Amino acid sequence: MSTTNHKPWYKEWFDTPYYHMLYKHRDDHEAQQFIKNLLQKTPVQKDWHFLDLACGRGRHAKFLNQQGYRVTGLDLAPQNVSYAQLYASDSLQFKQADMREPYGDEEFDCILNLFTSFGYFASKEESARACRQMKKALKQGGYLWLDFMNIHKVALGLVPNEYKVVGNIEFCLERKLEAGQVVKEITFTDGGEDYRFQERVQLLTLQDFEQFFKEAQLNIESVYGNYELEPYAKEASDRLILKATA
Repeated sequence: MSTTNHKPWYKEWFDTPYYHMLYKHRDDHEAQQFIKNLLQKTPVQKDWHFLDLACGRGRHAKFLNQQGYRVTGLDLAPQNVSYAQLYASDSLQFKQADMREPYGDEEFDCILNLFTSFGYFASKEESARACRQMKKALKQGGYLWLDFMNIHKVALGLVPNEYKVVGNIEFCLERKLEAGQVVKEITFTDGGEDYRFQERVQLLTLQDFEQFFKEAQLNIESVYGNYELEPYAKEASDRLILKATA
C-alpha cells in the first residue's frame, strides 16, 4: 500500500491528483461567489496586489485576476503550481513557497488564505510563525482574510466513517480527534494498487487566532461564520473567517 510516512502529509497528499478528485465539488462557482463577497467587505483599489496564499490550483487567484487585479499565488505543492502556471500572465503569477518562510516584505495590499489552508503543522508555534510571515508580507494598512473550519461544529458533528465514490474510485474516509488535531484517514484502490493518505489539521479556536494575530501585530476587524459573511456563532457556524489589518 502506498503511504505517506516519508513526508509531512500535506507535502504528499496535496501533490496528488486524488486530492483534487475528492474535493472536486469545491468548484469555481463557489470560489467566485466567496471572492465577490470578500471584495464587497474590503475597500479595494484597482492597483492592489493580492496574494492567494496556499492557492492550490489557483481557482480563487484566477477569478480575482479576471476582476482586474494583480495577483500572485503561492503554494507548497509543485504539481499545483505547475497546473496553475498554465493560466499565468503579466498580472497573474504562481510560485512555490512555504507559508512559514519569508515570501515578501510589505509587498501585498491583501492576503487571502482560504478553504482551511492553515493549521497543517505539528505545533501551534509553526502556525504562529506563518501568521508573522503574513504580517511581514502585508503593506501597512493592508488586509488579511483567513478562512478556517469552525472546530466547535466539526467536533460536534464529526462523521467517523464515510464513503465517497468519485469516477471509478471509492474513497473511504475515517475521521477522529487526536492530540489537538482533527485527523482524516483516506484509503482507496486505483488500478489494482491500494493507497492511504492522511489529513491532520490543528483544532484552532478563535482564541488561538486572536493570540497568533496579536503576536504578529495583526488587528482583527471582523469575524464571520460562512461564505455569505454572516456573523460567527461558536457552535452553529460552518466556518471561522477572519478579516484583519496590518
